[in-house]
Amino acid sequence: MTSRNPFYPALVVLAITIICGCASNPQEQDGPQVATAGADSSPVLDPESTFVGSPFTDVGLSGLFPVRDQDECEVAVVQDGGDSFAARMAALKGATKSIRIQTLIFRGDESGVRIAEVLKQKRAEGLDVRVIVDAFSNPWLQTQWMFFDLKQNDIEVEGYEAMALQWLNEVPIPLLTPHSNLTHLDKRYHEKMWIIDGETDNGVVVTGGLNIGNEYFRADPNNPAMNWRDQDVVVRGAVVKDMVEAFDRNFDYFISVKESRGIFNTNLYWDATRNVMDSTGKLPISYTTDPAIDDYIAQLEQRQPALDYHAAACRFVQNRPRLEETYLLQAYEKLFQQAEREIIIANAYFVPTPALFASITAAAQRCVSVKLVTNGPEANNHPQISLVGRGYYKDLIAVNESPEVSACPNEDAGVHIWEWTGQAADEESPSQGTMHSKFAVIDSTISLVGSYNLDPRSEKLNSENAIVFRDAVLSSQLRQLFLENDLKYSRKVTAKDAAAFQVPESLLDQFQQSMGTLFEEEL
Repeated sequence: MTSRNPFYPALVVLAITIICGCASNPQEQDGPQVATAGADSSPVLDPESTFVGSPFTDVGLSGLFPVRDQDECEVAVVQDGGDSFAARMAALKGATKSIRIQTLIFRGDESGVRIAEVLKQKRAEGLDVRVIVDAFSNPWLQTQWMFFDLKQNDIEVEGYEAMALQWLNEVPIPLLTPHSNLTHLDKRYHEKMWIIDGETDNGVVVTGGLNIGNEYFRADPNNPAMNWRDQDVVVRGAVVKDMVEAFDRNFDYFISVKESRGIFNTNLYWDATRNVMDSTGKLPISYTTDPAIDDYIAQLEQRQPALDYHAAACRFVQNRPRLEETYLLQAYEKLFQQAEREIIIANAYFVPTPALFASITAAAQRCVSVKLVTNGPEANNHPQISLVGRGYYKDLIAVNESPEVSACPNEDAGVHIWEWTGQAADEESPSQGTMHSKFAVIDSTISLVGSYNLDPRSEKLNSENAIVFRDAVLSSQLRQLFLENDLKYSRKVTAKDAAAFQVPESLLDQFQQSMGTLFEEEL
């Protein structure tokens, strides 16, 4: 539903960016972690690589996971959201011991309801099933009922409470909540991990940019706006144990917050409710779904994607903003610093912070070809983010006229930006929805795929995760998707375009851009 008030989108920019946690507008850098993050250029996948850890002495570098060699890590690139759904469901239905799912959004639509159905089946078989969602990113009524249904079937869903009482667990209480900061109440949980049998030698993980919902799985083929472009990978090997640890320490943190609340510990009341339901029976929950989409979901579930696994040195990376960790920012900086020929970036919400801006322009001045695809405002599910991000294009592209880039022997040196429109050159209208990917490829050899947006929110406010891996075949597959698919549905931004973007044409766009800048300290 849209508002008739033309200023409505701008007035809700603050609410959208805080609640959704998927993107934000620029904010100033503060604190020691940003100042030191770019100080070391050791490679991400060097076991001796140095990182700056949490400033809290009881945390330090404990959140940093080790480099895994080729014997401990196998990765497969997933081609699209439909294949991701199929891979997830195959792993889920084959689970024998445990299921761990963390995601920002777990929507109670046709795909989400189907997943919930299998989760209940697996819990009834005796598997350990646990889910983490973001407390403020799942407001839809049917979604809330789905979470209730999971809970009454003895599946823990952290980030949900009946009657929307999850806010009780979100407000930090000094002394009771370690490392709490009352000035940062808008920290959101943006990680995306789908972990099956993770404590066994046969564990498998799907991770990347996808939340759970029809648009991510491209489950409504008759609606182009729901055909989102996103990127996942499937991971096997000992590195899965690192992802299990990351999930478990998140889960344990949520439990500890509840336990610190005393009589307001909501788990006490859930235990009592389940005891009553054991004798009275569970509440019947019904869902409203579209039969045509249900049928298509069933077809997707039967798909057998060709998962081409390759052994690769890798490292799982996690950011916990409540502990002021910046490992993913440091990983991006290290990758950009080691680039010699080409940097490919596909990122849904591009609002570069000073550290990233400096890393990108420094690479261009070393004659590296930096190719970036991000959403234009027409395709962006949060268009005001693109309007703010456009404000950086002029200075980024201007580096191409610097003496350093002008002297480069390769014609493609410098920064090149495309905006995703979802419409190919031979199409009369868009056939694709929002581009939601978050990946980078360095010199066709090293790649990063995860949940991390190149914006201030992912840098300082969102919990995030990603996997960095070194393999030429896998990296070439991602590069090919970028060049053959992503650029196909994108438009090149010229220097003239970038200059015009500094002041948007319409008054509404100007107002939205100004609002984003006004609130950039907190978004």
